[in-house]
Amino acid sequence: MSDGKRASREGVPLAGLAGLAGRRVYLLGSAAGTPAERSRRFSAVACALAGAGFDVVMPGWTHPETQNADDLLSVVDDDVSALASADVVVALPGSESLWEYTMAGLLGVPVVPSVECTLLRSA
Repeated sequence: MSDGKRASREGVPLAGLAGLAGRRVYLLGSAAGTPAERSRRFSAVACALAGAGFDVVMPGWTHPETQNADDLLSVVDDDVSALASADVVVALPGSESLWEYTMAGLLGVPVVPSVECTLLRSA
């Protein structure tokens, strides 16, 4: 995973993302709440994606606290760059109303709901 976070979980390709292993995934979810709350929202899906060979970018988990308008503009600029360089967006439940969801569509980046990315178990 990007941003210094590494997953230790081994995995196999995920349904809904077949043929995209090794590609960059923008994991979209709300940045609201405490670090522990964000971790609960992001970590299971992020670990499954990383374990399946995806390069996972998670701005909603790793955003710094914004202190002023310039900080916020910098965060948004970083998010747009991350979206533009992603091969696919995996959207956590409740993220459909976030601006990044719409922006991904405008940039031509496919959006896949995380519920369609169930980790397949090998027999």
